[in-house]
Amino acid sequence: MSTWKDDVVKALENLGGVAHISSIHKEVEKIRKGNLNNAVKATIQRELESFSSDSDIFETYLGRKKDLFYMAKGKGNGYWGLRKIKNRFYWVSQNRTFNIERQDGFLWAPYLDKRKKKVFHWESLKDLKDGDIIFSHYRGTIPCVSIVQGSPIENHPRPRLFSNALSWMAEGRRVNVKYIDINPILLTEKFKSEINRFKKKEYWMYNDKLKHNQLYLVPIPYGLAKFLLDTIEKDQNITISDLNNFDESSEVSIDDLKSKTRKKSNKSSGQGFGLSSAERKAVEQRAMEVVSKEMKKQGWKVEDVHKEKNRGYDFVFKKQEKLIYCEVKGTQNSDAKVILTKNEVIAAEKNYPNSALYIVSGIFLDRSKKPVKASLGKLSLKKYPWEIKKDINEKKLVALSYQYTTK
Repeated sequence: MSTWKDDVVKALENLGGVAHISSIHKEVEKIRKGNLNNAVKATIQRELESFSSDSDIFETYLGRKKDLFYMAKGKGNGYWGLRKIKNRFYWVSQNRTFNIERQDGFLWAPYLDKRKKKVFHWESLKDLKDGDIIFSHYRGTIPCVSIVQGSPIENHPRPRLFSNALSWMAEGRRVNVKYIDINPILLTEKFKSEINRFKKKEYWMYNDKLKHNQLYLVPIPYGLAKFLLDTIEKDQNITISDLNNFDESSEVSIDDLKSKTRKKSNKSSGQGFGLSSAERKAVEQRAMEVVSKEMKKQGWKVEDVHKEKNRGYDFVFKKQEKLIYCEVKGTQNSDAKVILTKNEVIAAEKNYPNSALYIVSGIFLDRSKKPVKASLGKLSLKKYPWEIKKDINEKKLVALSYQYTTK
């Protein structure tokens, strides 16, 4: 028979890694298949404290050398977490809002519905914390995994691009997230049945007939999160460490990970991954499309010179006597760094004050398409005139390497 400690660990896994002591009692009761009296509840409390360095009695049990639990909301609040689950996990359904939220890198939900009532699956946003992992449901697939960046932002106005039909949504919560586009997981009937194996409460993504419930953001148990992460790892060789260390400028792509057999010892090395050359090309092309469309709308004549060698810029914009030499960069997220070549820096300095840097962020890579298709994206930075010396002084432009000549 399992120990009380093992059952408390299992209970917290089932509850997503963090829960109030009352929920832990109920979950252990299910695991033990019997009612828990007050003495048993005290035993659970003792196990939590004995194996937590947050507790005053932990020093007494140092011989055990296991720091399993932590006080999730500080002492006296009754919330406990499982240390091995560094991330908590959620499921978000974004059929109507995906394009806008994916492009701008956020989740948003109103405070109240049309009847001026709170809705529990909107209220879930207030529980999100930095590092939590969210699986995005969109049109029968999971095309993205996202990681929460910072704390929820209160009293945030309804996103401007949301449908006018949602005008009753005045204010709400926004949470910034970093989206990571994966090879989409197709949610077949068989896969949905596997998801429903982890169903433990009334509010769930799918009903018993595998029809999708109209819920926005719901926490999911560790068991389901592990099943989804294991599926991604099996199909794409991406681990949770890779997700946490995602860097689109990395030279390692999803295809590299898929073709690479990892040694067990390296599974959690957290090397991260980025884009393949084909994916970078698709992102750059999409960025140029967005910029070209915007400048034409403003009355500029657009000349595409990006294929010409040693230019150091992508476009020449002309309007009357004005000329702009513009370098364009595209990123998948709003907080990404862009890499500039030596040629691009030299050209920008040479052409100042007619040089410009335009950055298009929030580009979505649909990896279900072959070749991969880039879409979305917004013009998030227009740096004109682009003064290289000023960027260097303000440390916005940082040299990644130097060449040393010995003679």
